[in-house]
Parts: sequence; structure tokens; C-alpha cells
Amino acid sequence: MNLHEWTSAEWSHWPRHQRGHFFNSLYGARIVPLLVTEGKVWNAAPMSQILHVGADPARVGILLRPESSGHQTRTNLAQTPWASLHAMPVECADQVHQASAAYDENTSELERLGWAYERWKGFPVAYLPEAGWSLALEVHEIHELSNGTALYVFDIHAVRAAHHPLPSGHWVDSASLLHSIGLDQYGQAHILGGPRPYAKP
Repeated sequence: MNLHEWTSAEWSHWPRHQRGHFFNSLYGARIVPLLVTEGKVWNAAPMSQILHVGADPARVGILLRPESSGHQTRTNLAQTPWASLHAMPVECADQVHQASAAYDENTSELERLGWAYERWKGFPVAYLPEAGWSLALEVHEIHELSNGTALYVFDIHAVRAAHHPLPSGHWVDSASLLHSIGLDQYGQAHILGGPRPYAKP
């Protein structure tokens, strides 16, 4: 096997987008759900930087890019610290990708891209019936990072799903939902058999 190596002396000279694609796609396929927040309209943005924070209490972390005029998620969360997260079927790849476009604050991606939605009873968030699973979220804490991004940690208040998990709690059908590799390649995961026993020394 031929081994290739790159160092910061090389990638520091690459165009910004080439550097972004190189590192963002390096880590492979990740589920890419839509984060829906409320501002002047419902805003939906695909999120691939998802972190399981804990199950007791149930929390999830999402890394958000610096705010800009075309991306209102952080502004919306500052005004209303609630959101919903929706894992979409693979058939929605084109719509999910288009939702990453920098629409202005008066344009709802849900309306623009034709997603049906409704209010989630009991929570101030939107629910997308087309999603494989959905989470009702409330901001718990925010960690600002030195590069302008921020890690938002959310409390998970409710989960809705089209299927049941296994009796063990594993969600195997999530593999068939939309995943991304970097910012512009899409597919789904392949599970290598069922859950393995807990590893012991």
C-alpha cells in the first residue's frame, strides 16, 4: 500500500474550501439531521456535527458555525432557546443539501423546500412528520470555541420515531437515514451485524 502524508506546511496554502472539504470529509459518514429553530419564520439547517453527551439526563451536543446574515440558527436560539432535530430519509438528500443555502431571515427552508410541519404539542418547536426520528430540545449550556464556532448542549425533552428500538435500546433503523460525508456527499450507513456483547478485558 502506498502511504501518503500531508502536513500543515501544505494545507496552510490550500484554498479555504479545499481545506474544509479535506478535513470535514476525513472523518467519514455521519448522520445529518435538520435543526429547526424559530425566528421570524421556521429556520431549518442540516447539522453533521452531532455529539452524544449523556443519557441520564438525556443530552445532545451540536457544533454550530459562526453566525452570519445567511445563517440565523444562533440568533434564533438566543431569542427562543428551543429547537427540534429531525433525521430525514435518504430520499430527502437534495432538499437537505439545499437547506444549507444562505437564505435570508424572512425565508423559511421548511416552506421553500416543501416540508410538511406542525407544532409539537407540549413544546415550542416544530415537528416534521416525514422524519425517521425527531427530538424536542432545549438549550442547556453553550461553549464558545476560539475559532468562532460554539458547542451547544441541549436537554432532550422528547423523542418521536417511525420505528421502535430493539429491546436493548439500540436504534438500528437509524443506519438507513440520511448521512453525509463532509458538506456535499450523501448516503447511508451499513451495520455489520447486530449489537455486540459488552467488551471486557
